Amino acid sequence: MRKLSLIISILGLSILLLYLFAKPIEVNSLNEIKTGTIVKVKGQVSNEKEFSFGKTFNINNITIFCKCQQNYNGEHIEVTGMVEDYYELRIKSFKIKVLS
Repeated sequence: MRKLSLIISILGLSILLLYLFAKPIEVNSLNEIKTGTIVKVKGQVSNEKEFSFGKTFNINNITIFCKCQQNYNGEHIEVTGMVEDYYELRIKSFKIKVLS
């Protein structure tokens, strides 16, 4: 019984590590993308809105949510994040990199 538990836990950890180190998919729209998929988007920021719990902005008509304080309006950035469904499909950012 202990061997079975050990095998199942090692298998579960290896699946989690594969998911952690998966390369993000570069996208231009969220059509036909499932929630939970890790994606990367590049472009110029437009339509930035600030809330008490975070900020949303658009890149190529894709809504991106981040818990950040910096103003990215008009800048060219690269965002890596996960697709989530919050009234509409949007990206919850993990990493934001300013390109210019």
